Amino acid sequence: MSKIIVLLFFSLCCLVNAWAIDIGTSVPSCKARLLKNNDLLDLQAYHGKVVYLDFWATWCPPCKKSMPFLNALHNDFQDKGFEVIGISVDENPDDIDPFLAEFPVDFVLAREPSGECPKKYAVIAMPSSYLIDRNGLLRAVHLGFRDTDQAEIRRQVVELLEEKK
Repeated sequence: MSKIIVLLFFSLCCLVNAWAIDIGTSVPSCKARLLKNNDLLDLQAYHGKVVYLDFWATWCPPCKKSMPFLNALHNDFQDKGFEVIGISVDENPDDIDPFLAEFPVDFVLAREPSGECPKKYAVIAMPSSYLIDRNGLLRAVHLGFRDTDQAEIRRQVVELLEEKK
């Protein structure tokens, strides 16, 4: 029931405007905690890299489909200045480890159950993903995940990696 309330909350918050941030504007900071050490996520530390910021949840079927693709994308382009950052919005942290045992990833993971960070990004679907250029500007938003999205996401990542700083 709480998952439905969270989705309704995100949906209602976002009816006023489609995005909390506009394409071409700087992305806001996010007080998510890294899973590996509980430190705060510092998006500024990724300045100079292309970042795919992905909000996901363990109860989300499309998130389960996206994880292997995002992991492959990360591994394919990490050495070219690309990073995937996944932010779980799960309320219960105990749900995350079993999910990651089934869908392991090599990229940075954080959790933010309070809803503050998803609200800043106007998350209205699971997953909701934000493609950020090397200068920290939002360049694309992807809502949900379908297998047919893979080619377009990959194309956008390659395009941003080829841009000059």
